[in-house]
Amino acid sequence: MNWTRQIIDPNPTLRRFELWLKDQGHRDACIETYMNAIRQYLKALETSSPTIEDAKDYHMTMTQSKLSRSTVNVRSAALKAFYRSQGMDLTLPQLKVVNKIPYFFSEEEVLAILNATTNLKHYAMLSLMFNCMLRVSDLINLEDDDIDHKAMSLRIRDGKFGKPALLPIPPECARTLDQYLQIRPRVMIDGKYPLFYTDNMNKWSRRSIECMFHYHKKRAGIKSPGGVHVWARHSPASIMVKHGCDIYSLQQLMRHSSIKTTSRYLHTDVATLRDKQNKFLNL
Repeated sequence: MNWTRQIIDPNPTLRRFELWLKDQGHRDACIETYMNAIRQYLKALETSSPTIEDAKDYHMTMTQSKLSRSTVNVRSAALKAFYRSQGMDLTLPQLKVVNKIPYFFSEEEVLAILNATTNLKHYAMLSLMFNCMLRVSDLINLEDDDIDHKAMSLRIRDGKFGKPALLPIPPECARTLDQYLQIRPRVMIDGKYPLFYTDNMNKWSRRSIECMFHYHKKRAGIKSPGGVHVWARHSPASIMVKHGCDIYSLQQLMRHSSIKTTSRYLHTDVATLRDKQNKFLNL
């Protein structure tokens, strides 16, 4: 029996905003992101009744900070939704995101992190995320029935923008998953049977998964920048491109709506470039 009670946000403004987001049909991952953004916003302003001008000043502060443009855009979307929930129209500029080469872990770093992960549950989670290129929200929402052991496939019920998907699970990753499931009891939480749950019989949160990853990354002695998103999205994509995967197959595996999004991974590491340079640049 799980006696853990849900903690309700004590701020009535935040509580009303959360109810409005749910009423509008926003997905859980979006609600969590927007709530965190507005929680930081209200804390920074030290008020529960900010004005439109407060939001514009706050946006200007964000653009002048070290935050990435994509982060500023996400928080801006949260601000717009917050004011819309109160019947106000907030207009903020959309910052153009520079399509930079993303951070990624090398093959050696990936193996080091996996080898440092001695907890079988954590190993199964990180292995599945890496091999199937799962977002954190994908992993959190996985249920037992989403795994087809015979076909070695994984079903995503409600991915980004609500898109479903069917993904292959590599054999080694499938074996790890089977080992985990042989030990792990089947537990119902909120009427569902989650594939992964915490030791306290609760659903994993984004923050707890991020903390878990950084714990094993630190144990592996990896100092390269990047968290769990770099681990599960940027790194496998970069490694696959390095080994010759075509961009269209990668788009399907990453579940990108646009090929332009996938094309940012068409970079080549310096070592490979050097080999090509030595091979083809001969006078």
